[in-house]
Amino acid sequence: MKFSSFNLKEDLVVALEKLGYKEPTEVQKVVIPKALKNENIIVQSETGSGKTHSFLIPILNNLEFSKKIQAVVILPTRELARQTYNFFKEFLPFYPKMMVKMFLSGEDSVNLERSILNGCEVVIATPGKLNELLKLSSLDLSELRTIVLDEADMLVDKTFFDTIDTLLGRIENYQLEVFSATISKNVEIFLKKYISPDYILTLNKNNSTSVTVNHHFINTKHQDVKKLVLKFISVRNPYLLLIFANSRKETQELYEYLHSNGINCGILSGDLESRERKSMLRRINNGDFRYVVCSDIASRGLDIKDVSDILSIGLPNNLEYYYHRAGRAGRNFKSGDSYIFYDQDSTKLPLELIDRGLKADYLKFENDSLIEDLPIIRKKKQTKKVNEELELEIKKAKNSVKSKKVKPGYKNKLKLAAEKVKRKYKRNIIKQDIRRQRVERYKSEAKNNGR
Repeated sequence: MKFSSFNLKEDLVVALEKLGYKEPTEVQKVVIPKALKNENIIVQSETGSGKTHSFLIPILNNLEFSKKIQAVVILPTRELARQTYNFFKEFLPFYPKMMVKMFLSGEDSVNLERSILNGCEVVIATPGKLNELLKLSSLDLSELRTIVLDEADMLVDKTFFDTIDTLLGRIENYQLEVFSATISKNVEIFLKKYISPDYILTLNKNNSTSVTVNHHFINTKHQDVKKLVLKFISVRNPYLLLIFANSRKETQELYEYLHSNGINCGILSGDLESRERKSMLRRINNGDFRYVVCSDIASRGLDIKDVSDILSIGLPNNLEYYYHRAGRAGRNFKSGDSYIFYDQDSTKLPLELIDRGLKADYLKFENDSLIEDLPIIRKKKQTKKVNEELELEIKKAKNSVKSKKVKPGYKNKLKLAAEKVKRKYKRNIIKQDIRRQRVERYKSEAKNNGR
């Protein structure tokens, strides 16, 4: 199947071919026809499956170069907004009249109104900056028809709800397109106000990452994790490795450790200023680093080229973020590998991933290689033995101090009564044990005297 099958304008088909987009991905085959018909849609699809071009292509096809806003794309982070902006910019040589503008949270607002007055057809914005835009009296939304929420489950906070309400309240006959690798309950509840659940297109029912990503658990055997990261780099020799830590502090510490051991690596963390993150992303995509230490800011939607390996030195409590991490590899259906460090004292989250259907193999370090290991051992649940006799005595004691009228200190009296019974029971156990030891000693002495 080719893009020309979608009945796109000829100049757009030519542009796609010249930019190297030969055939649509599976998600594009499903979404583009619906988007071209201006249907509302909610799309859940694995990371790296081509979601961005699923909305970008229909927007370009329906665009009129009037310098009036016709599409608004809302993204949760500055990095994702820039990435989407760059995808649109690829088409500027073919559409020189097209005006696409990007408005990001945290950036200067002085020229905001002037920029809008100059006109554009597509607005790409983070929620905070969009909220500022909506307050401008000069904002003309009379031609706006398409609103896209990308990585929607990162956008579900109160401020965002209010911003969307305000935006949709100012326009009529809009098309709402929602995209995410995971659609959480919060997103579903929020979207019911705008879109019927019938519009949900779930394109990854069984997998939350690309089928081309292989998953591996590595048992660290309680060894020093930082040293094992060095060992992993040496053993695996990855083409481009993203190493994920669970906090900014861990990310910074690992970054400094690797640098101190002669590893030239990059870092992507929320502690970096916007300008620093932009520069770092550019350097990563230019091939300046083979190893990048990341917090989960890099796990959502960022299209870092040619990532071959992912290493999670610990799993995030929200396991959806693991799928987003793993999805940085295997993008555009290339092959990739995702590795997870664990030890037998931290098996809860790994086992939860397995119970969710994650297919993985098991490895361990031996000398200078990774070899096959046994599966994760499930700890047997220890059932607490109930002493029926003791429980009965506690119940009797509590009943003896109960009164029909609840008075101050009532709960404390019940507690003291129960403790008194437990102490008595414990004393009796000790007495019985002492008596048992005496009997055994007496029998032993009698036996020895009989000799």
